[in-house]
Amino acid sequence: MQFKCVSCGEVFWNIKRITCPYCNGLLTPVYEWRLAIREDLKGVWRFREALPRFRNTVTMGEANTPLLESSRLFKDMNVYFKDEGRNPTGSFRDRVAPLIIADALDTGARKLILASDGNMGASIAAYAARAGLKVTVYGPSLMEDAKALLIRAFGAKLILSDQSIDSLLEMVSRKTASGKTYDASSLHNPLSIEGLKTIAYEIFLELKEVPEKIFLPLGSGVTLLALYKGFRELTEAGLASRIPKLIGVEHCGSPKYSQVLKEKVEKCREPVLTGLGYSQPYIKDTVLKVIEDHGDVVVIGSSEAVKAAKILSKKEGLFVEPSSAVSLAGFFKHGEVENSVILLTGHGLKAPLLYTRPNRKRFSAPFPGITKKMILELVSNKPGLTGYEIWKHLGIDVTPQAVYQHLRDLVEMGYVEVKIEAGVKKYFARRIESLS
Repeated sequence: MQFKCVSCGEVFWNIKRITCPYCNGLLTPVYEWRLAIREDLKGVWRFREALPRFRNTVTMGEANTPLLESSRLFKDMNVYFKDEGRNPTGSFRDRVAPLIIADALDTGARKLILASDGNMGASIAAYAARAGLKVTVYGPSLMEDAKALLIRAFGAKLILSDQSIDSLLEMVSRKTASGKTYDASSLHNPLSIEGLKTIAYEIFLELKEVPEKIFLPLGSGVTLLALYKGFRELTEAGLASRIPKLIGVEHCGSPKYSQVLKEKVEKCREPVLTGLGYSQPYIKDTVLKVIEDHGDVVVIGSSEAVKAAKILSKKEGLFVEPSSAVSLAGFFKHGEVENSVILLTGHGLKAPLLYTRPNRKRFSAPFPGITKKMILELVSNKPGLTGYEIWKHLGIDVTPQAVYQHLRDLVEMGYVEVKIEAGVKKYFARRIESLS
């Protein structure tokens, strides 16, 4: 497949990176584009004439998700929710996986690896299973249990680490540099933008016009670039009159774009919601330019996202994960705008514990991830272990220092207690009565 840099014009063949190695401009596949709905095809391939060409295709009936007009929250304001949680594995990443798997099949790849904090890993794992390809996913240790479960259920190998998602992406780049394995990471692969831009097509085709603004989660910036490209293609073809304002909603724990574009934006100390924690994405300069020309940024905190998620489920019947509900939180904070679309990227079952009222007496914060759960299960089954012994028993790619930090957190939460025996700290699971 041929790729061209939109900045310097350099052309590359079968390159697996999203930015130009010479000028860091955005790489985009070269093909003849036209918007024609293929009713004889399913899933994202309904837009096959507007996508890169592949010999092999895989689908699970993704895309064509509902665009629902708000019935209670913003009645008579023409505000719509684009619910991507209806996709096969419950997230918008299912629009990307068919293209990446198709490319892997066309290039003869038999094994894919990627760095993901959950949704992309689950999606690639599912579609690869359908195509008979092997997958290894490298993820941060705080990945939600439901996402880890999905990845493993689809037969992929999941390796959790205490490294950041940025560090894991760099590691995957090194591992795939030889070309023997296929890099399916969303931030590395230009096909991510191609798959996600179909969201723009569907919004335009259903509304039959361009919305005033679209509110979306802003992590790496890939989704924002995808929506921009989709509407730009429609505009250049004379089908749409303009590109809508794209309002990216960042988490205060990683406000990388807001800190450049806004004054006095301070980074908070809250853990960043899943999918929004990229610190320095390769496409940052390109994303900044698009936001400056066609959008804006809003910064929210975790409590605002969780509150928005609960409001959305109780007022509109839409169950989304908090990292998806940031779109609604941003809509509230930005100021409600008529004729707008709020993009909901993932189903609530991907992170259900962040929704529910805690049923533990001493537990007032969301249970944060799979590593703590593994530690808790270990000290429940083997009481009296030292911190070092717990680290050895876990057998996962996490440092002893990280294990001690997890233990301190569990002690503060009331799940674990420490006893000093012969001058040595030993850890025991606490029996905590439910609120009932």
